[in-house]
Amino acid sequence: MSLEDIASLIEDSADAMERGEGVMLVAVDGEKEAVGTCSVSRLGHRLCRHRAEISGFVVAPLSRGTGLARQIVEAARRQAASWGCTILEISCRGGTHAERAYRGLGFTEWGRLPGGFHDDGDLVFDDVRLWMPIPQDAR
Repeated sequence: MSLEDIASLIEDSADAMERGEGVMLVAVDGEKEAVGTCSVSRLGHRLCRHRAEISGFVVAPLSRGTGLARQIVEAARRQAASWGCTILEISCRGGTHAERAYRGLGFTEWGRLPGGFHDDGDLVFDDVRLWMPIPQDAR
C-alpha cells in the first residue's frame, strides 16, 4: 500500500468518522508498533444502512497466522453491530492470498466482476465481493 493509498484511506475514514459512521481500527503490539489496521464504515444510502464495509485491511507480515486478522474482523463486527448493521462486507483482488484469507475468516462471496482490477495494465484481477452476517449478539 502506497503512502497516497494510506492518505486516501485516512481521508475517507475521517469523513465517515465525522458522520459518526466510520472508524479506523489499529492493532498494536507490545512495542506500540502498528501490526494491523482497517477502516469500518456504515454504508450511507438509505436502503443500505444495515450494511458496513471493511476497507484498507492490512496485517503486518510478522503478525500473519497469529489470529490477529480474526480479532480485527471481530472488532469490526462489534463496531458495525453498534450501528445496527446486520451485514459486514469486504472486497479484494481475486486469486490472491487476501481472497483465501477472507474466506478462512468466514466471509462468503456474493459477487465477482471479471477483470475488475487492472494493475498498470499488466496484471488483471477479478474484483471479488464478500460478506458475512452480523449476529444480533455481536454488540
